[in-house]
Amino acid sequence: MKKIAIIGTGAWGTALAQIVASRGGNVTLWSRRPELAAIINDKHENTENLPGIKLRENIRAEAELKIAAQSEMLFLVPPAQSLRETLQNLKPFVKKDAALILCSKGIELKSGLMMSEVAQEILPQNPLVILSGPNFAREIAAGQPAATTLASLDKNLAKNVQDTIGSPFFRPYISDDMTGVQIAGALKNVIAIACGIAQGLGFGESTRASLVTRGMAEIVRLGTAMGARTETFLGLAGMGDLMLTCSSTQSRNFSLGVALGRGEKLEDLRSKSRAVTEGVHTAKAALSLAARHKVQMPVSSAVDQCLNEGRKLDEALKEMLNRPFGSE
Repeated sequence: MKKIAIIGTGAWGTALAQIVASRGGNVTLWSRRPELAAIINDKHENTENLPGIKLRENIRAEAELKIAAQSEMLFLVPPAQSLRETLQNLKPFVKKDAALILCSKGIELKSGLMMSEVAQEILPQNPLVILSGPNFAREIAAGQPAATTLASLDKNLAKNVQDTIGSPFFRPYISDDMTGVQIAGALKNVIAIACGIAQGLGFGESTRASLVTRGMAEIVRLGTAMGARTETFLGLAGMGDLMLTCSSTQSRNFSLGVALGRGEKLEDLRSKSRAVTEGVHTAKAALSLAARHKVQMPVSSAVDQCLNEGRKLDEALKEMLNRPFGSE
């Protein structure tokens, strides 16, 4: 049985450990905090990030990165803006042929790089798979039926990962469009914030449907400009994930938008929660990519202005609504 490690004890990392453990064999769940690792091993529950879900006995938490890194397959689940640091810390210990499954959705703010590009900079010899889809951690950990996408240029590796995590209740589908899967997974968080803001302001389902479809249009524009295939955005990692994230308060990004629409301040919301809301960083990073590829992204631009430039919600909304009419 291959040695498998999950790097990160957030809700999604814990859910992935549960998925892998359901297939048998031992799974190492790495936590940077020894006290949390001890709680997980003692209670078989991540009481901080996924409370109420009983974890399988063959999951063992580990606070020593060197030990967790000695695995054949590593699922990396840090916040997107922390992936570079995590990979740098892993570099002295990870096996050169170990597969890296990147599960973070975002674009690195300081470089504009996708997660796969960050990994290739730091660990160029390690093969990569992207895992991205419409998956809420609590539902997946509880064994509710769902599907996801595995994107890789190595079909055999993708199939190996598929066999490692696949079950009747968690169905992974393989793609070779790594760019499309990553751009879709990153930008859907930005559109989810926009949808949340609209709900917080009191707008209804018609507004949200419009934001989702126009948001998808600009995701497709950027993705195809970067070499992605249009059909990728119609799949699980595209429309599937966008629909999920834009319609439920289980989504941190959607919930953040709702709170902002109701008048709460971003600084206050972020100080009250330990959870990372990826869309805040991705909005700014996406606009840098859009400028580089000469793509217009009005929804993402409005979100960035409100989150990162201090613009009032009603002003950003008015500017977006007064754009010239166009063709679909």
